[in-house]
Amino acid sequence: MRLLRSFGLVGGGLVLLLVGLAFLPLPPPFFGMVLIAFAIPMLASGSKRARRLIQFARWKIAQRNGVLEKALYQAPRWIGVYLRKTDPGPVTRRLRQRELHQRSLT
Repeated sequence: MRLLRSFGLVGGGLVLLLVGLAFLPLPPPFFGMVLIAFAIPMLASGSKRARRLIQFARWKIAQRNGVLEKALYQAPRWIGVYLRKTDPGPVTRRLRQRELHQRSLT
């Protein structure tokens, strides 16, 4: 049952993401962004690999635009639950540890 739920969440999330990306260049881009906002939590809750990918993408965004990160935390509560699961902090920590390890080798 858990596997079926996971497949449903990932499949539905991918469909919503693709439709949202298709609607972004059309005149009302807000509709595409809403679909993407629904797709990201579905993907994050359905797959650990998708959650890590979203975490890495948020880390890249946080480096460039802190305002967007603040706006993400003002999202509705049900989205916020999954945003906390994709917090980019562990990516930063892992890169910092890798850098320290490389320094110690030289």
